Amino acid sequence: MKRKSSIPAELPADFASRHIDPFNKGCKAILEVDPSLYETMVSQDFGLFLKKEQPEMTLNHHFTKLASSILAQQISGAAAKSIKQKVMDRFGDFPTFQEMAALFKESKSQDLRECGLSARKVLYLESLATYFNDNQESIAKLLTKDSDEIASELVTNIKGIGPWSAKMFLVTSMERMDIFAPDDLGIARGCSKYLDSRPEILQDIMTKRGPVIKRSKIKHVKNNWKIYDEDVVEKCGDLFAPYRTIFMFLMWRMSQTNVEVMAKRESDFVDDKDKKA
Repeated sequence: MKRKSSIPAELPADFASRHIDPFNKGCKAILEVDPSLYETMVSQDFGLFLKKEQPEMTLNHHFTKLASSILAQQISGAAAKSIKQKVMDRFGDFPTFQEMAALFKESKSQDLRECGLSARKVLYLESLATYFNDNQESIAKLLTKDSDEIASELVTNIKGIGPWSAKMFLVTSMERMDIFAPDDLGIARGCSKYLDSRPEILQDIMTKRGPVIKRSKIKHVKNNWKIYDEDVVEKCGDLFAPYRTIFMFLMWRMSQTNVEVMAKRESDFVDDKDKKA
């Protein structure tokens, strides 16, 4: 459902010049659906989609992204960065999955504990390293598959990687442009603001709503925004396929989730020093 607007759908030249071409293409497609997203889109740069030296997409690149995700769970960005630096200082660099798998086989997991990792996170890293080390060919093939299959396999085979972490991996490591997390708090809040200010889109979604209703599991104490059921949020995202990743970032902005902090954390936490063939 396209919205009419007098706002130009063309991206500012300087904004487009700073971002990668697939992102610019996606932004233009989103503005064709809803030009009113223009101001939210161009208000500031998207750190994760800026032009930069692209790392080689090796298995160890993907391993390091997942390992970093595990390290960052339930702690601040600064704490996660500090722990990762301690790991790199101890091993001379961030270990490859081959090196980390060997570490566990040699019963040297205490080396990781001494870097500040909890016992649970060490267990998760062992699961991750073992999975990559023992299934290199099948993982390489898996990473060429569709996003749902990749996410499902990662969640099934790696302890500590849940659906949200798998989706964020698809965005930040695989650079997939059609990922959407309707169960994410920020996305739910952003979509609530989006739909409340666009009643015609909400009405269209509700009219076409199917028989299967996915109730939202999100709860909030302050009733300052309406929680829409997960299937409604999902259908909202579907309006912008195959560029739902970009729409997801726009919803984080609308929800006032600090996307640039997230982008900086990703940039700081996983940098080119992690690349290994």
